[in-house]
Amino acid sequence: MFFEDVEEGKIYTSSLKKPITGTEIDMICQMSGMDHPGFLNSEAAKAWGFKDRVTPGAYLIACMFAMMKQDFLSNAVWMGAENISFKNPVFPNDLLSAECEALSKKETKRGGLVTYMWRIKNQEDKLVAEGTNT
Repeated sequence: MFFEDVEEGKIYTSSLKKPITGTEIDMICQMSGMDHPGFLNSEAAKAWGFKDRVTPGAYLIACMFAMMKQDFLSNAVWMGAENISFKNPVFPNDLLSAECEALSKKETKRGGLVTYMWRIKNQEDKLVAEGTNT
């Protein structure tokens, strides 16, 4: 989808779903240096009240971009973010979905800027993260 195709107020839902695996959590933590015990060790996460180890929030945002690239602004560049919040933990074996609501668009010399609110939900339709990007 291109800038010209975006409709303000419309919600675009990803046609892709993203399963989260323990292996990819391990890899992301190793590659990025996010070696927090709650990400890598089930017992540490359980000691803090979680049912299992949790997925790093930064990775959830990357997953949202991956899910939405097919259905919303596939040729876009992320310019900024506001009000990112993580509402519920994501565990290994969760299945994520994403949606973006186009809030506004503005033409520029190089195409245009779209401001949108994104949401990530799990297999139970619980909101796990949201934010606003341009």
